[in-house]
Amino acid sequence: MDKRTRGMLISSNLEKLKFNSNKLLEKGNINNLHKDSIVKTDVIYKISNEQILFKIGKVDNEKIEEYKKNFYNNLKSNND
Repeated sequence: MDKRTRGMLISSNLEKLKFNSNKLLEKGNINNLHKDSIVKTDVIYKISNEQILFKIGKVDNEKIEEYKKNFYNNLKSNND
């Protein structure tokens, strides 16, 4: 059985912060990012667990809830 994980893409291209669907994720000890990045909250992607080679860190639950809320708000505004 093919198990899939759902998630949002992270990019270090801060120029894309100009788009409402992209939110800042500052580098930190928990997420282990090398530099400030963005989370693209416009699409939730499905990837197979086999495609995940390794994890570098975690995102705290408050941030995850903020990104999910932004996703649903964008979805709602696109359907209005």
